[in-house]
Amino acid sequence: MARGAVGRPKKDGDHTRKPRKKKDKNAPKRALSAFMFFSNDIRETVKKEMPDLQFLEISSEIGRRWKQISDEDRRPYDELAAADKRRYQEEKEDYVPDPSFESTKGSRKKKDPNAPKRALSAYFFFCNDIRQEVRDENPNKKITEIVTLLAEKWRALPDKKRAKYQKMNEEAKVKYQQQMDAYNAQGAVEEHDEEIDDDDDDEEDDE
Repeated sequence: MARGAVGRPKKDGDHTRKPRKKKDKNAPKRALSAFMFFSNDIRETVKKEMPDLQFLEISSEIGRRWKQISDEDRRPYDELAAADKRRYQEEKEDYVPDPSFESTKGSRKKKDPNAPKRALSAYFFFCNDIRQEVRDENPNKKITEIVTLLAEKWRALPDKKRAKYQKMNEEAKVKYQQQMDAYNAQGAVEEHDEEIDDDDDDEEDDE
């Protein structure tokens, strides 16, 4: 048998791969989870401690350590994740999608831009208060490092000073609930008006 006949013949469609959808490089980077911050923090340490481990084994070891850490040790990573989520939400609000890039996701129900924004936590009020000051003091630090500094300052903040931001959070929650009540009531009125319009149209069709 000729050598050229051995092997799987190429299908006609093998060379026509679907082009990958391009992503907009200017789009906001998705927020990291608490586990991802932890993973980035200790990955090199695990590699040095266990140099014979393969990539998947390293990931498993990181996962095992994550499950074993105390709530106190986990808190800084939870705070980093919360701050990064807020960063992502803020960047997403300011981001204008480039129409030349196709969305990589299916059609998702869009949020109403007129809907009230959720109340900020006490921690985020604190971050908003001192973020610029921390940036000015550390101009060469990355956003993740700034977030770490903010989390450290929050943990070190005395209860007396923290009470200011907790009060701001309580007031914001009351305001948010009032706005949501008004927003939902307005939506119910508009839906009722649409039903009346539909009924009027049906009556005209019957005449």
